[in-house]
This record gives sequence, C-alpha cells and structure tokens, in this order.
Amino acid sequence: MFFGEGNDEIFQFDASLYIKVCAVLLAIIIGNILLKLLSDRIFHKWHKTFIIPFVIVFLTALISSNAIHAYAAVAQRQSVIKSAGHLPYYFPVTATRMMIKLGVVSQDDLLHADFGKQSGLCYPQKAIVSESFDSTNIVIIAIDSWNYRALCNEIMPHTVAYANQNELFTNHLSSSNGTRGSIFGMFFGVSSYYWKDFDVTGTTPVMLDELNKRNYTIRTFPSATLNNPNFAKLLFRNSQGICPSTEGNSVYERDCQLTSNFISFLDSTQTSSPFFAFLFYDLAHSFEYPEYLPKKFTPSWDFADYMKLNNDMDPTPYWNLYCNCISVVDSLVNEAVSAIEKRGLDKNTLIFITGDHGQEFNENHKNYWGHGSNYTYPQIHIPLIVHQPKQSNKIFAHRTTHYDISTTILQDVLGVTNPPSDYSMGINLYDTTFRNWHVVGDNLNYAFIIDSNMIVEKKPSGMLEIYDKNLNPVPNFKPSASNISQAIQTINSFYESK
Repeated sequence: MFFGEGNDEIFQFDASLYIKVCAVLLAIIIGNILLKLLSDRIFHKWHKTFIIPFVIVFLTALISSNAIHAYAAVAQRQSVIKSAGHLPYYFPVTATRMMIKLGVVSQDDLLHADFGKQSGLCYPQKAIVSESFDSTNIVIIAIDSWNYRALCNEIMPHTVAYANQNELFTNHLSSSNGTRGSIFGMFFGVSSYYWKDFDVTGTTPVMLDELNKRNYTIRTFPSATLNNPNFAKLLFRNSQGICPSTEGNSVYERDCQLTSNFISFLDSTQTSSPFFAFLFYDLAHSFEYPEYLPKKFTPSWDFADYMKLNNDMDPTPYWNLYCNCISVVDSLVNEAVSAIEKRGLDKNTLIFITGDHGQEFNENHKNYWGHGSNYTYPQIHIPLIVHQPKQSNKIFAHRTTHYDISTTILQDVLGVTNPPSDYSMGINLYDTTFRNWHVVGDNLNYAFIIDSNMIVEKKPSGMLEIYDKNLNPVPNFKPSASNISQAIQTINSFYESK
C-alpha cells in the first residue's frame, strides 16, 4: 500500500518526520559505506568474475519478476497471479496507476474484466433464494481507525446524540485490524483469508450482487482512493457509476468534499429507485489536522511524530491530535445524516455508522500504537450505530462482528431466505448467539477471538500463540482440538471440498 496508487492519500507524514527518517537512512548508508570499506579488504581475495555476474542475474530476475507480476495484475493473467500466491513470503509489486497512465488498461477495464470460472470456490455455497424486498435505502458510513474511547460527548457529541436516538452495539468487532481485511469482511461477510482467491476469480460480494439484481443505485464516496487496496475492482466491479476517489489537496478537503458529494447525490437521486451509499472518512487515520483550524483538545501535537512513540511516553498530546481529527469527522458525519433526515429519507433508509478497525494508543502498555499489529480490543473493537426506520433507541451488548452487517442487509432488507452459512461467516446482528472463535486477519496472519476475549493467533510460521485480552501470553491455556478443527473448517467452508 505504501508504494501503491494513492499512497499520498492513504499515508500522511509531516515534513520534519521525513527529515528524521532521512537522517536515520543517512546513518544506515554511512554504516554500509564503512562495511563496504571493510569488505574491500576481504573482497580482493575472491574472484570478482563470480560476484558480478551473480549480482547482475539476481537484479535482472528481481526486476523482471516484479514487472511481469505488475502487468499480470492489471491484465488479469491468472496463471501468474495464482502462482505468486504459492511462493512463501513473496510479495511482488503492483503498479495499477502507472499501467493506467501508460494506457495498458483503463479504469473501466479493471472494473469489468472477464475473470472466468470461480475455480475451487463455492461462494455462495448455494444459489441465493429471496422473497420480496421493501426498497429500503442503505447507507454505510465508515470511519477509518475509530478508537472506541472517542465515542463520548466530549469528543464526538453529534455521533453520541445520534447513537442515543438509535441502536448502539457496544461489543462490535471488526473482521481485521487493518482496512483491507475489515472492509472486505464487512462487504463479503467472510474473512479476507479469501482475498487472493476472490481477486483472481473476480468473485464479488453476495450483498452487492443482490443489490444489483434489484436495480439499486450504488454509489461510493471515499476520502482515500478505492484503488489501493483495490476495492473498486474487488467489491464494485459489477456496479455502475462507482467513484474510486474524491478531489481535494488534503485529507480534510477530501473528507469535506465527499460529504458535499453525498448530499448532492441525495438531491439528484430518484426517490423511486432505492440506493446504496458507502461513505469512508479518513481524517482520523491520517492525523492530518489542518493547521488553520483551532485545536479543541490541547496539548496536541501538530502532526503524528511516530519516531517519538515509546512505551514510557505520555500519550496525551498524540491522543489529543487524534481527538481533534475525529471531532471534525463527527461534524461531517452529522452533516451527512442530517441531510438524510432533512429530505425525509430517514423513514426509508437503513444507516450503519462504524469504523473499519480500531486505533491503539498503547492501552495495553506493550508499546503498540496504531493498528495492524495485534488483535486486542483497541485495534479490533469499534462502535456500531444502526438507524432502523420505525425503530426506537436501544443498546445491544452481545458480541457482533463486521460479518453480520451484510448478513443483516441480505436478510432484513433484501429478503434472502438462505441460512447465513451459505454466504457468510456471520449471522444477523440481532441474533444474540455468542460469536465464539471469531476470525480476524488474513490468510498469512489471522487469529480467533474466543471466550473472555482471549486471542488464539496463527503466526505466519504456522505456530499458535495464545494471549489474554491485554496481550499477555497464556502459556498454560490449551484450546480443545475439536474447537480448533471446527474453526479451521469454518474458515475454509467457501472452498470446494475435494
């Protein structure tokens, strides 16, 4: 993602941080020069004609293999893409934006490529059967990196007020600790364990397939690009009129613009045609608080100086920077839902407000900051607020997950009568059955969240490590073999049985 398309939209760093990083890199370079001088004393004893050809062959192989994969990724050469997935710890580059600029493919080519047969997959497991549906509009508002502690009157008063008027799920878990797996799980209803297989076969979410069958108008309003990760292709390839990016010179401008674009869409949409809208705010993730705006929470850093983060520091200035950012998102989300209400659309619109994943501020005192590094609650526990037409306010404390969102839409709005296991790892949000062995992560590194929020993590090496909810190792805990076997079977349930 760091080197992919839209990296300047996804990753935001202050100039002084770049200077610090450059200083570290310079020190590394100087160290390498010293090592080079030392190695020269040894090198003359070896035959140079052996070393130089080896380096040339190695670099040629490295560059050519990545170039081939970059082309195959946009041209959908399945044999190349699938082969890459079988090479351990091989992470080849993609260059989608460059290929588009060079004219190799167009944005439309990416969205509507012919992927052929779903080899080896059975998603959904059975044909979807549905009864009549009620043409309810659907809006999903996602806040990137939403720390649950921010949902309070002091920081997010508008969102708290909206939660008090509607339904609040207080024990909601993401499907991952990063954007890629969390949005994937929310839309597909299954783990991003399947990302590669769904990508190379062109498999799309059952939820969006059913919305398209019912002629829903589907629109996206993202702050950061939907081309990295490539949600535009993976999720919305069968949907018309998708906007993969939003104009703006900063995250704040794009967050504001996507809100305006959504309100304009509400004014232009035909009331006779139901719509599905996905809004994705990024300011809380970027920490790019505009310097010309007053800071409500102080003391506050001016930017996220990641090199200062350590286990012993006072997180208050960093946390206050985050609070300043997410308080702006709070106001923008309020504008969006208020626009729905002012047009009377709330009477026929199902609204979800949630995060893609959490954001840790060293709550566990293990020197973890941000997300994507562990599966404790600060990184996977996010708020979920639901507006149901004609429903009163209520608080639900049972465990729910991102996999439940698409399942609930399919059952309650689209009238799907299949059991959820045909198309999802989740169940209906309002089903209080305990979600034990909830899977989070992706195919390389995933974990199960079990009783008492304990974590059973499968490392890339294949080893299992057990932690309590605060990331303390639990050496004497031995999960039953039958439970592990059942959990693994559930993960693999959308592959064809041999």
